[in-house]
Amino acid sequence: MTISTNSTDSGGLGGLSSDPDTIHGSVLQTAQVHADRVALRLRRGGRYADATYADLAGAIRSAAAALAEKGLRRGDVVGILSQNRPEWIVADLAVMSLGGIVVPIYHTLPESQLAYIVEDSGMRMLLAGDAGLQARAEDVKRETGCLDEIVSLDDARFRPGEASDADGPDAVNVASSDAATIVYTSGTTGEPKGVVLTHGNIVSNARALVGRYGITPDDSAVSYLPLAHMFERTCGHYVFLFAGGSIAYAQGLATVAEDVATVQPTVLIAVPRVLERAYESAMATIEKGPWIGRGVVHRAFSLLNERANRRYRGERVSPWLELRCRMYDALIASQFRRVGGGRLRLIVSGGAPLDRRVGKILRVLGFSVVEGYGLTETSPVVCCGDVADHRLGTVGKPLEGVEVRIAQDGEILVRGPNVMQGYLNKPEETARVLDADGWLHTGDLGEFLDDGNLSVTGRSKEIIVTSYGKNVAPASVEERVSRSQYVSQAVVFGDNRKSLVALIVPRFDALQRYAEERGLTWSTHESLIRHPEVEGLISGEIKKANATAASYERVVAFELLTEPFSEASGTLTPTLKVRRTKVAETCTDLIQAMYDKLDGKRAH
Repeated sequence: MTISTNSTDSGGLGGLSSDPDTIHGSVLQTAQVHADRVALRLRRGGRYADATYADLAGAIRSAAAALAEKGLRRGDVVGILSQNRPEWIVADLAVMSLGGIVVPIYHTLPESQLAYIVEDSGMRMLLAGDAGLQARAEDVKRETGCLDEIVSLDDARFRPGEASDADGPDAVNVASSDAATIVYTSGTTGEPKGVVLTHGNIVSNARALVGRYGITPDDSAVSYLPLAHMFERTCGHYVFLFAGGSIAYAQGLATVAEDVATVQPTVLIAVPRVLERAYESAMATIEKGPWIGRGVVHRAFSLLNERANRRYRGERVSPWLELRCRMYDALIASQFRRVGGGRLRLIVSGGAPLDRRVGKILRVLGFSVVEGYGLTETSPVVCCGDVADHRLGTVGKPLEGVEVRIAQDGEILVRGPNVMQGYLNKPEETARVLDADGWLHTGDLGEFLDDGNLSVTGRSKEIIVTSYGKNVAPASVEERVSRSQYVSQAVVFGDNRKSLVALIVPRFDALQRYAEERGLTWSTHESLIRHPEVEGLISGEIKKANATAASYERVVAFELLTEPFSEASGTLTPTLKVRRTKVAETCTDLIQAMYDKLDGKRAH
């Protein structure tokens, strides 16, 4: 496909365009209105240093001047290889203000994939974070021979609050129909594809989200998901920068809970795995308290859940139930809310299905939790829940201006201003997913419920077809298994087989408590999961999950793992989605052993 670089003129700020139909223009307009409000926050030396919108605008202007000096011109492709930091978003906006096209790159990518992206995109310049990433960039430059410049984000001209006040470069005419970014999908299978998104694609998506959730200058968020993914870039950054809100950068994934407690955000953008870990951590902390036992916590959940169910059904809540719930809310639920900083008015979960049990518990504890659905190809949001009428287990209703329909085979189709231009250098792939009427064929399966909320039931590419010809959506089976308090992760297999088997990563804190209460002897995670009573416990949990499933959707064998699936092992994407084919490849022997054992039982 041809990358669009049309042009229109508009007013500017310090020489830069502030056209509200472009991404950088929208942010610069916000800076004019909210110059003195805090835009970005970074923890340095144990405390947060704040940069205002005026500081941000100055840094964008300064960085744009630095990049123009390096020879960046309209239509040039520029990569950003860095961890999340204020300089990342400054570089992003500065490149776009010059008419450049940003390619965000996961800083954890192996060199071979980095080289592929550099060559496929025709990248001329690469902006790199710390010294280690700069060294990797230099290696790729030597290998590919197509990079002209490596620029360090440690340059003070990219740093809000420290950048020069000098005038920026001359304004460059950038239109909403111009390409803003090429985002390479990490994917769960196959070769990465470069998704070309325009300014208009992303601006329409971000503005619709600002409206749906009423984001204002008083809202704040903590950034910890990778900016190389559109979920964080649009929902965690552009949404807040368009509305005049503030963004604080977490020190790392391991410190998110601490950073959230310190920053006290009003909105949390999360993937399900992070919410599940936070819930598990909070439960473990509270249950170890000097006076609150597990029984008290579960009694609190039970009563708060009963009140929530009665309210949902429109039934009367008795004064006695209301009194006890208020007591438990003060003693138990409030502790959970403090873990979230105490000011959270909204949690938005996306990227993968949220465990319904965790979603329900968070609701019961007083959090407003909604789920959303989208793809890189849709900038990224297609649907998201509305706090007023969101139904757990669904991904809400389409965003304003976005059309969604379900094809005859159950595939979700999307059309709207947020849909990509196409895949870079892949016309056949583009034609396969974008039809003549502008409908994007997502490859996801779903259905609309009576209340208008969309339920995503699986991916057509991931559908398991058993040897009996039965179609099984593995995500729904895995969700049922993962409802157990003893299961952390589950991946199901069974393609061309008679039955389903599962690889399960246990919740070891819960298993250890179970073992301690029963006086079981164990020394390592391996010895714990091999204990007959523990295997029997998990077998019982699988039976519970199977109770509500059709016969062909039941898990008949499982294997417990000592190590979780992870990004480092290649079994999770950077947004913590399971790479099913990689898990199958890594655990081929374990999967085959389960089937060999089953065949042996059948033979006898």
